[in-house]
Amino acid sequence: MTDPVLARGWSWGALLIAASAGLAGLLGGASLGFGVVAGGAWNLASLWCLTRLLGAWLGPHPSRRRAIIWLLIKFPALYLTAFGLLWRLRVSVLGFGLGFTVVLLGALATLLTRTQTMTRTRSYGR
Repeated sequence: MTDPVLARGWSWGALLIAASAGLAGLLGGASLGFGVVAGGAWNLASLWCLTRLLGAWLGPHPSRRRAIIWLLIKFPALYLTAFGLLWRLRVSVLGFGLGFTVVLLGALATLLTRTQTMTRTRSYGR
């Protein structure tokens, strides 16, 4: 079952990337806008892999094999992809950093929202 707070967080992340990329494209050109999209999408993929890795490692049904697979996807594959984007396609490093930061701020806001809803639950469950 998908957590509605996390689903809302992914949606907000995508919206933040689109809005930031549009603004960056208007102000700084296509290279900057594409950099924001690439950085934001890369960070969303990284966070998604991290949640899967932690779920496979610390979840209710831990699996060493699944954890290793997600670890290999997250670190070598995603970092090689980022290197390729920045080097081969000459994506704006500033845009990539802006997109990365926008998604990170969105993830922190989602975490804070989730923490607030968790602390509102009373000890007797109502």
